[in-house]
Amino acid sequence: MKFSVIIPTLNEAAVIHQRIAHVRSLSPGAEIIVADGGSTDDTAAIARGQGIPVVSSEPGRGIQCNAGAVFACGDILVFLHADTELPSDAFTQLEEYFTKGKVLIGTFRLSFDVNHWSLRLCRWICDFDLAFTRFGDQCLVVRKSFFISAGGFPDWGLFEDLAFINRARRKTPIYRFPGRVRTSARRFLRRGILRQQFLNIWYIAQYFLGVSPDKLAREYERAAKKRNGVGLAVFARTPLVGRVKTRLAKSLGAEKATELYRLCAEHVFHECERLSSRAQLYVFFDGADKIEQGRSWAGPRFDSLVQSGGNLGQRLEHAVQTMFHRGTQRVVILASDVPDVSQGIIKDAIRALDKYDIVLGPCYDGGYYLIGMKSQHPELFASISWSTAHVYRETLAASRKSGLKVYELPRLIDIDTEEDLRLWLVQVPGWFHPAIQNFARDLGL
Repeated sequence: MKFSVIIPTLNEAAVIHQRIAHVRSLSPGAEIIVADGGSTDDTAAIARGQGIPVVSSEPGRGIQCNAGAVFACGDILVFLHADTELPSDAFTQLEEYFTKGKVLIGTFRLSFDVNHWSLRLCRWICDFDLAFTRFGDQCLVVRKSFFISAGGFPDWGLFEDLAFINRARRKTPIYRFPGRVRTSARRFLRRGILRQQFLNIWYIAQYFLGVSPDKLAREYERAAKKRNGVGLAVFARTPLVGRVKTRLAKSLGAEKATELYRLCAEHVFHECERLSSRAQLYVFFDGADKIEQGRSWAGPRFDSLVQSGGNLGQRLEHAVQTMFHRGTQRVVILASDVPDVSQGIIKDAIRALDKYDIVLGPCYDGGYYLIGMKSQHPELFASISWSTAHVYRETLAASRKSGLKVYELPRLIDIDTEEDLRLWLVQVPGWFHPAIQNFARDLGL
């Protein structure tokens, strides 16, 4: 018995390496195929780098899965979403069930990677075998011969999995394997868990009332694009002792410097999360070797990606390109070591892009803690004296030389040295950021 694991993708660079590695760890002999719908990020390159064939097609999960099935050599097709993790004994369970000749199709049980009462309710409802409770999120597994005879997935942009399962149900039982997949709640977290739940119910109800799946897909896509119009990113480092704030560590010690950085970065994450219903959140980590730790730290509301490039300018330019290639219309990138960044400042930056071409948030040390733009401007990242006190001034000059209108935000302190920390403590109100202030006071500052 040979398994072919087909993973449909569209801009899944943040998770595809992890998904491939996990499947390989569970079944080294399983064939893995990435069915890509035109990713503009590094999804395809990452998969190929791991020796995985990439089948390209028009976007649409049904179209992509059908293309992957044509390429597959296995007699059992496992359709696995890129953000869904199989149970540890998944292939043992599948061997046991599909050894029985009568089993043609089935799904695993559902669980989420976030604990919330409404998601627990969704998990409970999906344990019932109803016409609207079996989806691709639960990992659809089907004999290839039956998949072909049943006509494959319809070429729809939405509910292709529901349609195929209910069509198959007329011919054979849909088995439920005992294990639970764990799927990402990222869509729920970005839009708001309850709001996403109501949207799901609304779309499902319309589908069963006879509304065209293509029309529903267009509505869904319009709603997604409205939120994705703003890409809000944080540049960060995984808070590991000795890898962050090395200048600050010279006076505070490596452990204290790392803890201070962690507090600052988590504050920035929190302020961004408050805007998750209005923007697509990203965090770009410095170092591919620690990306999994970074992803766990930042949390599921963020798409965690790796910075790419030599100097800071190249890494910023790559991040801007990545977000614009994903359909973003306005990009805002933040530093992670500025404790005074607030939701209000971020909102101000986003609003300013309605009238201005560029938004810059200067730091007292001559750099900047925020840059925003509504189209790509690579000239702002070239010929800049990075890691000097001239960064902000040179970026401002480059913007004006290109005829760009620039909106300047309040000047803030980024904490790189003990002197920066002392200056911040003098200026900050006593009630502001108590965790960071208490930490600094405990150091005797």
